[in-house]
Amino acid sequence: MDALMIHTLIQSRYPIFDASGKLPFSIIFGLCRNSSDDIDPRALVVDISGSVLDVPYALANKLLKSHGINTLHSDKQRLKDANISTSPSATRFVTLPSPVGRTKHYKECFTIFEYRIDVDSELASLLQPGKEYSIKLASRDLGIKWWTYVDEPQLPLSEEQISQPSESAKLLNSKPSAGHAAFTVVDSLPWPPEVTTRMCIIPATETTAELLEISMTNTGPLPLSIQVQGRQRFLEPQSIFGPENPQRTPSHRPLETETPVLYFGFLVTNISTDEIVLGDGKRRTGCIGLTSGKVDPRPRMQDLITLEPGQPLVRRVDLGGIVVGLEDGTFFIVISTS
Repeated sequence: MDALMIHTLIQSRYPIFDASGKLPFSIIFGLCRNSSDDIDPRALVVDISGSVLDVPYALANKLLKSHGINTLHSDKQRLKDANISTSPSATRFVTLPSPVGRTKHYKECFTIFEYRIDVDSELASLLQPGKEYSIKLASRDLGIKWWTYVDEPQLPLSEEQISQPSESAKLLNSKPSAGHAAFTVVDSLPWPPEVTTRMCIIPATETTAELLEISMTNTGPLPLSIQVQGRQRFLEPQSIFGPENPQRTPSHRPLETETPVLYFGFLVTNISTDEIVLGDGKRRTGCIGLTSGKVDPRPRMQDLITLEPGQPLVRRVDLGGIVVGLEDGTFFIVISTS
């Protein structure tokens, strides 16, 4: 076999590179053996030094290319010097399981490798604030110079194995495109202040129902605007197939005063059985409409409230509206205030 095809994908962990280093940033690679010609039942181990996964080397030696407003080819020698052996997050060997006998969908079988770009690295010093970058494979060649098959992938390679010549087949990307890692560089990412949320139960009286009191306090030094309804947009970590932990946040939050309580994101768990009895798809919480790419993502003024520093914002809701229809028992309530 002259070549062995490896399904390869590339993505950035976040669409923002924070030059201050407060938000860790990585280039993510996904590798999967998914070729019909790959019939060896053994795991495959690759040395990533000098390959596309060695990001500074790959950029300097045209295994990866940079597109967009700015490119990273202006100082190739500095990139060549910043090879993976000097990276504190380096992992030299990556293992790819065999597709033989696989029962899961191939999308669940990618081996993930992250190349973290540390803010004090040579590569980070070439990233200019205000610029946009898009990094992708330059060709189907993955640049892997040494790889081997192993029978026991859970064991580290021995010195004897490492000293052996590489398998002869060339490892190539199996698809015409592998995606791209796109991001914008900022000097310092604005960081939100800490907000504390507390709940307590106010017992019923002869004239009032039992209430759940929800309070939110801004612990920062400045007033804080919060969106209480509508679609929320967050800076979420990405995997090779989209958001790493996709979450359906409720359209309405408990600090809004005009919406029925059943439309909030309550999660109720039966303590004795540890079963989620409300939330997590147990009860319909309204619909989130589809939007087009032309919609202004900024929240409307009427959807915002202001939290003054140190001043709790309190809402009380009828507890019966939350637990209606549930059997007798002891429950634990969590709310989504995102």
